[in-house]
Amino acid sequence: MSGFLFGLATGLASLSGLLFGLATDLASLSGFPFGLAAGLASRFFLSFGFAKRFASLSGFTFLKKQSKMNKNMHIIIGGGGTGGHIFPALAIANALKAKHPDAEILFVGAENRMEMERVPAAGYKIIGLPVAGFDRKKRLKNIAVLWKLYQSLRMARKIIRDFQPDIAIGVGGYASGPILKAAAQKGIPTLLQEQNSYAGVTNKLLARKARKICVAYDGMEHFFPKDKIVLTGNPVRQDLVITKEKKQEAYSHFGLNPAKKTIVVIGGSLGARTLNESMMASLQILCESEVQWLWQSGAYYYQTSKAALENYPDAPVTLTEFISRMDLAYSVADLVISRAGAGSISEFCLLGKAVILVPSPNVAEDHQTKNALSLVKKGAALLVADKDAVQQLIPQALQTIRNDAQLKQLSDTILKLALPDSADKIVDEIDRICHFTSSRKDDSKPNLYFIGAGGIGMSNLIRYFLANGKKVAGYDKVESTLTQQLNTEGAPIHYEDSIDLIPEIFKDPASTLVVYTPAVPSDLAELDFFRKNGFEWMKRAQVLGEITKTKRGLCIAGTHGKTTTSSMIAHLLKQSPVDCNAFLGGILKNYDSNLLLSNTSDLTVIEADEYDRSFHWLTPYMAVITSVAPDHLDIYGTEEEYRKAFIHFASLVRAGGTLLMEAKVDIVPPMQKDVRLYRYAGNQQGNADFQARNIRIGEGEIFFDFVAPDGIVNDIQLGVPVEINIVNAVAALAIARLNGVSDDALRAGMASFRGAKRRFDFHIKTTELVLIDDYAHHPEELEASISSVRKLYPGRKLTVVFQPHLYSRTNDFYREFAQSLSLADEVILIPIYPARELPLPGVSSQMILDLVTAPQKHLVNYNELIEFVSQTEVEVLLIAGAGDIELLVKPIKNKLLCGRKSYK
Repeated sequence: MSGFLFGLATGLASLSGLLFGLATDLASLSGFPFGLAAGLASRFFLSFGFAKRFASLSGFTFLKKQSKMNKNMHIIIGGGGTGGHIFPALAIANALKAKHPDAEILFVGAENRMEMERVPAAGYKIIGLPVAGFDRKKRLKNIAVLWKLYQSLRMARKIIRDFQPDIAIGVGGYASGPILKAAAQKGIPTLLQEQNSYAGVTNKLLARKARKICVAYDGMEHFFPKDKIVLTGNPVRQDLVITKEKKQEAYSHFGLNPAKKTIVVIGGSLGARTLNESMMASLQILCESEVQWLWQSGAYYYQTSKAALENYPDAPVTLTEFISRMDLAYSVADLVISRAGAGSISEFCLLGKAVILVPSPNVAEDHQTKNALSLVKKGAALLVADKDAVQQLIPQALQTIRNDAQLKQLSDTILKLALPDSADKIVDEIDRICHFTSSRKDDSKPNLYFIGAGGIGMSNLIRYFLANGKKVAGYDKVESTLTQQLNTEGAPIHYEDSIDLIPEIFKDPASTLVVYTPAVPSDLAELDFFRKNGFEWMKRAQVLGEITKTKRGLCIAGTHGKTTTSSMIAHLLKQSPVDCNAFLGGILKNYDSNLLLSNTSDLTVIEADEYDRSFHWLTPYMAVITSVAPDHLDIYGTEEEYRKAFIHFASLVRAGGTLLMEAKVDIVPPMQKDVRLYRYAGNQQGNADFQARNIRIGEGEIFFDFVAPDGIVNDIQLGVPVEINIVNAVAALAIARLNGVSDDALRAGMASFRGAKRRFDFHIKTTELVLIDDYAHHPEELEASISSVRKLYPGRKLTVVFQPHLYSRTNDFYREFAQSLSLADEVILIPIYPARELPLPGVSSQMILDLVTAPQKHLVNYNELIEFVSQTEVEVLLIAGAGDIELLVKPIKNKLLCGRKSYK
């Protein structure tokens, strides 16, 4: 009887398969695409599954491979077909391995496609599916395609059953369809990575079941659910980083002349017919041009191109079938001519390459044109249509290469669109979905080497690792008081970019983790050494994110006010029984440190830096947003993108956590489940949950009553009595109160708070002379500081010395800076502090000075400032800026005191 039932069950399964075949044939003949066919396949599997269960009831079971319980995370990456899919997939895999060294990664691709060679060459296992694309013109051929789809779905189910992945990642291409569909059917989370500005068919079909969709362009809500979209950018090959050494190597490698400008023409590994025809049609023009050309023809067109070039032996052209060292090609390229594939565009953005795009017309949905237009509309690239290329491309290239201003504008603009560390951001999303924690602990390596060690954010990490018994060393460009202190504390820092100066114990990849800040130039010899020799290296923000992942992070973000606010929170918690750890962006005077550690509390105060989107590595328990006034437009490009970064930061608050935003912050954050949203204000406002009332300012003191949703704390006294600190104090009091600090402890803590160095820092405070040092380097910060001084010292002459910080910021906000400075009686400007930047033509402090309307204004050289100030009639002096002007504060103080003996 049981044998009869089993036979009946398997017969039902066969009948289901027959129905599936007929249904998919009809779907193909009717012109229905992959979606309906895949749906019918899914219904078939439901029937087939029923048949298996029926057979099981008869006492029989289907054979099933037994798998061990997964000790390590198992990840499937599906997709491929072109380099545009494969390179991002490999970059994600490499980033996963860097963060989770024990992870098991399995690729699933399409048989006989390029991934079957490229993936094993990169060291990963891959299984090929017989899946193929639908023929949109010869639809009868799709009967065979549907049979392959059926086979692929069966194989995909078996792969999922045997490998038991924690998550399946789809990067586009035919193979990602069956494997992600099979994963979703088993309840396994899926994540998509869409490279293009116009979503592919497979990803659009898979989006409904995906947990997150990582994209490289804005406006993708046209294709995907808005709440699933994460803007990460496209992962690119890490070997593309350009260094000075590579540029010299490139000239030799390609036989190019270093004295000439270079145009690089690339059309993919197989070639692009239109680009090659454009080059061949213009060889006489190339002979007469003053530039040199590096021309990748591709395998299909190499012999034809070579024959054409032989007729022009004097042409300054280096022809190659395929450029295997794209890092070298990019390093010498003054201008690139290329198709508009998503991967290539991501590389141009990351490297800041001026480019002329010729979109291929032979791609699905004309997505290359859409990719190109997304750059062209922002002034980040030029476009020549494929149909016009033979006549227009080379003349356009020559016109562009001869215009240095246009080249620079294209390079600067496209660089602003770069989304660095895309692969790491995608891995971070994977971790969030699967609740993974890194199997690489922050204490797994005994040695840490810091590049950019003198930065305020880097130094607190150095102190953290020293406190945990690590050996630490590093490099910074400039010696400072902070680096001198780090040397004294046990971390040797040197100031010359030299591999020879790296201590020997830090030259072993097995025992050394390299930590760097994005503010350092990418062409540093030391950074290049670590990259080339297999070292594990991480951005500062990544390390901080790892350290704090298992702690309750109190993360304070905002254009300004975050250092003072985070310092206040840290002090309020530290001096109460609640206690905390803290990684601060300033030296907290009460402790003479930017690092606080606790043996009893997991609360960790973190100053969340928005530069380079670093704060996206954090997972806040509670978050504060003080301001979203635009800044760092050299990174973000537009005010809208800057604001979007804060919206994403707000979305990272853990379920059950808290988001506190200043009342005037007008972003609408996407809230996770059970996240509480509060508003705060520095004065009485109806929409603020926490605010200050009954503010009393007089005789150098400030008092107010702190109003919270559950009560009022009267008579809060500011330890640093400056009006600008009222709003910062309200935010700090709110976070402290939400974490259980008592009313009495709030009063005592705020009164004893001495401030952070260089945040409204008094150096002289007498009845006749006042000297204040402040870090203000944004127009809104500067206006707030000057206004606060005005209210503290009404009727006194106010002199402001200001050092602009960054050429890009000055160029973006010179009008606003002038407006803020005009509130002073006298303005003394010094030249711009460049930090990480090279000078921008025409951008200088003079731009600000010309628009300042203060009664007296001056532009003084840095080295002449001390003497100039000493000869100035000073009553109240505010020194502001984020650069090396801090080194002049003490000499100016001494000079002023020496000139006024009575003030000693």
